[in-house]
Amino acid sequence: MRKISKKHLLIILTLVILVSLLSWSPVLAATSVKNFVVYFPNWGMYNAAHNNMSVDMIPWDKVTVINHAFFTVDSNYKLVSTDDYADFQASFPHSEGWDPGMIRGHFGEYKYYKTIYPNVKVLVSVGGWTRGENFHAMASSYDNRKIFIDSVISFLKEYPFIDGIDIDWEYPGINRAPDPNDQYDRGCPGGSEDKENFTLLLKEIREAYNANGMSNKLLTVAAPGGYDKVDLTQPDIYSQYVDWLNVMTYDMHGAWDSITNHQSPIYLNPLDPSPTSPIDIKNKYNTDFIMKYYRDRYNVPSNKLNVGSPFYSRGWKNVDVTTGINGLFANANGAPIGNLDNQQSPGGQNSYSRMEILEKTSGYVKYRDEYSLVPWLYNVSEGTMYTYEDTISAAARCDYVINNGFGGIVAWEISNDDPNGFPLTTTIANKFGIGGGTASQVATPVFSPTGGTYTSAQNVTISCATSGATIYYTTDGTDPTTNSLVYSGPINISTTTTIKALAVAPGMTNSEIASATYTISSGTIPEWASNTYYKIGDLVTYNGITYKCIQAHTSLVGWEPPNVPALWQLQ
Repeated sequence: MRKISKKHLLIILTLVILVSLLSWSPVLAATSVKNFVVYFPNWGMYNAAHNNMSVDMIPWDKVTVINHAFFTVDSNYKLVSTDDYADFQASFPHSEGWDPGMIRGHFGEYKYYKTIYPNVKVLVSVGGWTRGENFHAMASSYDNRKIFIDSVISFLKEYPFIDGIDIDWEYPGINRAPDPNDQYDRGCPGGSEDKENFTLLLKEIREAYNANGMSNKLLTVAAPGGYDKVDLTQPDIYSQYVDWLNVMTYDMHGAWDSITNHQSPIYLNPLDPSPTSPIDIKNKYNTDFIMKYYRDRYNVPSNKLNVGSPFYSRGWKNVDVTTGINGLFANANGAPIGNLDNQQSPGGQNSYSRMEILEKTSGYVKYRDEYSLVPWLYNVSEGTMYTYEDTISAAARCDYVINNGFGGIVAWEISNDDPNGFPLTTTIANKFGIGGGTASQVATPVFSPTGGTYTSAQNVTISCATSGATIYYTTDGTDPTTNSLVYSGPINISTTTTIKALAVAPGMTNSEIASATYTISSGTIPEWASNTYYKIGDLVTYNGITYKCIQAHTSLVGWEPPNVPALWQLQ
């Protein structure tokens, strides 16, 4: 027998320690690469509003994770598909045959595309808003949880190309009855015991992974975007068992409210009229607050927190034109019927591809909230308002993720994007550097105030959502280049002028060219008055000083220009 030297013994011991560390089962910290998680609806194949979408239509090269929606927990507490035909029987381009072991349906497509895109993870998402009816009972005891977990392990063994599961329980600790107007909604029973049982469920799934040689499988959760619902769970404990939390930073407002608002504001708008009690919706129902609430209040690592992006709208009808600001923060009643809606229970839910059409439809005017960094669409004659995500707000959301060190973006859902280029998906992929090396594009510059007709000189500022970008501009109507003037501060416009701007940043493609024309005409500037409607760009005087309106509104006593800088800008 050959003797082992001390040097060789030291090497062997080092390797043993390294192997031990690598095989240790708690979830390791995520890498610096950002997640881009998209949900795929298994029912999309049946519906033109979802572009009759199947797995082969997903832009696999632009995402990192696909969450298959939905499986559910059956009455025997086992994992089952909500549509066995779509998932395992339907014929698609890469379906296998009918012999034992061959796979058809969506899962046959997953099996095929995983051979082409092995680094894209595919998870089965369990539950969702309408199919969480058995979560509470399943999680209520160790024996019931074991039945479910055993079925998960069996499923992952049968379909080894699936990378894990996503638990979408909406929501632990809340007892919700089915919506009588929605035939698919089975409600979601709940109680205070869910707080601990939800944590135990996640802990025991992780332990089962490890015990079955599946420590590489992923476990994620869809986490609430409202702090009051977060407090009904234990993210400070359960986060150690999951790979990440997909925070649903959408549906914060909708037609259940009687005042229009943003469904997914990135930041707080100080003019938000929402209540602060008993739930502080005004200050805490926004992306920035809830993401930092998970991070700072519950100590969830930043890189385990994905920010939600809605690829759909929410809307209101009967919007009162005498209230709010161009349809925002206005009194309203009910919801228009969107192309994604159940007509018996509408929510103004349109796919993004439908919103692109509405943006170009006569009567609709698009606005953007300078505080919350999201758009809205308003039709004053129809009394309709929609809140949604567009490519500019999606880029701003990505910048928020990057600047705060969060894990990535989760989108609901991929079939709602425009299949002609997938603009929302592409924007996010480019911002995160996903997609075969395609360079990210610098955000298009934004002018403030916007172009229009004014009765006095204007100081125009130009901004760009891309951090570190250099802005070049012209004032003679020609397209700017990197040889044009570099923007360094407000541009005084005293005669009719067209400004064009280009933003450039290292390692990125140049922005689109932005253009705005300012028409300066002479005229008497009226005194400010209460109970008067002012649109953006209107000029008034108050105590001999001129102010310009920067948010359309109907004035009230106490809203004098010096008192509300969010509405008026000193000239």
